[in-house]
Amino acid sequence: MICRDCAGSFRDGAQAGAPQARQVADAWHLLHNLAEAVERVVGRHRAVLRERLTPHDDRTEDGRTRENPGRAELDTHGRPRPLVARTRERHQQVHEPIERGDSLRAIARDLHLSRGTVDRFARAADATELLFAATHRPTLIDDYRLYLHHHWMEGRTNASALTREIQQLGHRGDVNTVRRHLKPHRNRTIPKTAPLPHMTVRRVTDWIMRRPERLTDTERKCLTELCEHSPALATTTTYARRLALMVRERRSEHLALDVWIADVRLDGQRELRTLANGMRRDHAAIQTVLTTTYTSGAVEGNVTRIKLLKRQMYGRANFDLLRRRILLSP
Repeated sequence: MICRDCAGSFRDGAQAGAPQARQVADAWHLLHNLAEAVERVVGRHRAVLRERLTPHDDRTEDGRTRENPGRAELDTHGRPRPLVARTRERHQQVHEPIERGDSLRAIARDLHLSRGTVDRFARAADATELLFAATHRPTLIDDYRLYLHHHWMEGRTNASALTREIQQLGHRGDVNTVRRHLKPHRNRTIPKTAPLPHMTVRRVTDWIMRRPERLTDTERKCLTELCEHSPALATTTTYARRLALMVRERRSEHLALDVWIADVRLDGQRELRTLANGMRRDHAAIQTVLTTTYTSGAVEGNVTRIKLLKRQMYGRANFDLLRRRILLSP
């Protein structure tokens, strides 16, 4: 048995070196390839991630979103942010000469702006399209908003204590970052619902690839709403979870893999179709992984150990010492 990566060069090398051996695709690498394809799909549809998602608690009975004036366009003191005012003014300065028939090159010269900046403002029909990206940039506090919200609602309002807690969880900011985030709460403008997590390509990919039962209620609602806005993400989520379930639980029902490949090639996104075509060429090894428990985890662990030893002594010794450390270290 040869357990290997799904790359074609590994398949050809194993076939040439040991034609009598049975080849098995490693389950982790197969899921890793699937995650990379899903990430490329989500990245191509990242515009959907910029749309304003609303917690289900903020919706009316008929499913519409309650009016929520742009709090993100105000600073922590409730004053209009200078960036917002400048963006609206510049959008008007660009579109007024466009309506008169001026060229983009002339507008850029008159406003002393680069051509790319003028193109970006000209493509935006409304300044709101530009403001959403500007007012929803990722910050150091994004991953800890839910944590801070829940503890604030429990009555724990000491910014220094909360900062120490989230620093133990990996927060790289200081107490002033937490104080700025909590200032609206002290001004009695506490949000009724917990804030939504910041939408990034990596985060959405993680939601899709993770087991559904391990998602939190907020993550599940956000992913559901994203799928409602984008049929492409909905089908990608469905196909990714089907394949992940087959690999993780070693499900080898009759023609299950063939049906998945056929479905993806029929109406899947192009990144998944590329993956399916590669799996079709490596069908025997992938089918074997669904019926056996072989894995290359031990080999990958040794590779990681060797890399660690190599980096510990980089530039300080020769190959002879590296060889002895690899052979003798546990």
